[in-house]
Amino acid sequence: MELFSWIELFFIFSSIILLGYYLFFWRKLAIYSSLKNESSHLPAVSVVICAKNEEKNLSQFLPEIMSQEYPQYEVIVVDDCSLDRSLDVLQQFKNQYNNLIVYTFDKEKQSFGKKEVLEYGIEKSKFDYLVLTDADCKPNSKKWLQGMVNGFLDGSEIVLGVGQYQKEKTIINDLIQMDTGFIAMNYLSFALAGFPYMSVGRNVAYKKDLFFKVGGFKSHYDITSGDDDLFVNQISKHTKPSIVFSSDYQTTSIPKESLKSFFLQKVRHVSAGVKYNKKNTALLSLFYSLSVVWYLVLPFVLCSSKQLFVISTIIILKKLIMYSLIRRIFSKIEVSTKSAMLLFVEFFSVFFHSFAVIVTIFKSKKGKW
Repeated sequence: MELFSWIELFFIFSSIILLGYYLFFWRKLAIYSSLKNESSHLPAVSVVICAKNEEKNLSQFLPEIMSQEYPQYEVIVVDDCSLDRSLDVLQQFKNQYNNLIVYTFDKEKQSFGKKEVLEYGIEKSKFDYLVLTDADCKPNSKKWLQGMVNGFLDGSEIVLGVGQYQKEKTIINDLIQMDTGFIAMNYLSFALAGFPYMSVGRNVAYKKDLFFKVGGFKSHYDITSGDDDLFVNQISKHTKPSIVFSSDYQTTSIPKESLKSFFLQKVRHVSAGVKYNKKNTALLSLFYSLSVVWYLVLPFVLCSSKQLFVISTIIILKKLIMYSLIRRIFSKIEVSTKSAMLLFVEFFSVFFHSFAVIVTIFKSKKGKW
C-alpha cells in the first residue's frame, strides 16, 4: 500500500520547492542591513524625467525634485509632444531653477512608449551618474537623491530603488499597496541573491556608461514597457547591483483608481516579461506557476489525503515561514498595508500576476504610455 498518493507527493514536492524559494530569496532581504555610511564626496548627478500631458503633476511634484539637498545635480525633463500646458509649466520652473533643463522630443519614433524619449534625455545629460524617475512621482524627502547615489558606494553600477503609491482608503488601493510591496520584495531579494531581473522606472539609478554599454533600450523598442526591467535583464551577470529601500529614499506615485485601470497597467508591465533572459524567465515562471498550482491542488489534497497530519504540518510550516518573511520585509520597506491584508498578499499577487500573463499571451497590444 502506498504511503502517499501521486497528488500528495506532488503537493509535498511543490511545498518544499516554494519553501526553498522563500528561504533562499526572501530571507536574504529579510535579514539584509543596508550600509549606514554616507559619502562626503557626492558625484554630480543627472536626473532624467519624461513628461507627456503632465501639467498637473509637474506643477505639484517637480519642485520636490528641484529642492533636493544635493551639492550638484541637473534635472532634465523631456516633453513628449504634450497637448496640455506642460511646456508652459516647465518654462515657468526653468526661470526659477538654474539646474532645470527642458527639451522637447519631436522626432518620429521608431519605438512604442517613452524609451526613445528617455534615451534622448540621457544622451543630453552632462554627468556620469543618472537617476530616473517619472513626472507623476515625488521623492519622499529632500535626502532622496543623496540616498540613491549612496547606493553606488560599494562599487555598484546600478541602484534599484523602491517606488510606492499614495495611500488611499479604498479596497483598490489596498490591492495596489499589496501588489506593489510583493513586486518590490521579489526584485529586491532577487538582486541580493545575484539574479537581478527588474527595477522600477520611477526610482532607479545607474552609470551612464552602463546604459550605453548594453545599447540602451534599442533591443526592445518593439515593446511598450521595459525601460526598467528589460534594461536590467540586459546587463551582464558581472554587473553589480545594489538596493536602496529606506522610506526617505523612495518615491511615491499617484495610484490607479479602478480595478480595470490597475489591471491594464499590470498587463502592460507584464508584457515585458516575454523578453526576460532565460535564467530569470525560468526562475519566475517556476515560482508563479508553482504557487498557483499549489493553491489549486490544496483543496483536493485536504479532501482526499489519508495522511492529513503530515499534509497539515507541511501547510502550516509553509504558511508560517512565508507570512513571517512577508511581514518582516513589508515592515522593512515600509509598505502601507493593513496587518490583516498581509495574510492575502501572496495569494492575491500570484493569481493577479498569472492572470495578467494569460491576458498578455492572448492579447496583442499597441504601443501607448
